[in-house]
Amino acid sequence: MFWTTATLLVILAFARVSTSPMSGEMTDTDVNIPAVKDGLNFAVGEFNKQSNDVYIYKVAKVIKATSQVVSGTMYRFEVEMVISGCKPSPQEMCAKDNSELKKPYTCYFEVWSQPWLGPPKLMKNVCKH
Repeated sequence: MFWTTATLLVILAFARVSTSPMSGEMTDTDVNIPAVKDGLNFAVGEFNKQSNDVYIYKVAKVIKATSQVVSGTMYRFEVEMVISGCKPSPQEMCAKDNSELKKPYTCYFEVWSQPWLGPPKLMKNVCKH
């Protein structure tokens, strides 16, 4: 059978595409990627805005981070959160080291990013102690 160079290139291109994640498929992602880090920082910032606590919260540990391309990007984060001990003020007044403030709990955030439509949206914000 005679294979042309063009035919082989098409076959190789298809093989490469078919082994990469498909659009709409959830994939693990690295939180050090700037867009992913921005999504997590946005989720934590929105969480702190909605919290009625005296102190701000921070991420102690990222348990899992995934992304999915769906008319933009849906980021899903499972994180361990702790109360930072700092109040949300320009002077960042922080409490003395208090073990009660350091008890971690798990939060699940979903952030939908469509940069061409404006800022991201926090779609899900669930925390359990």
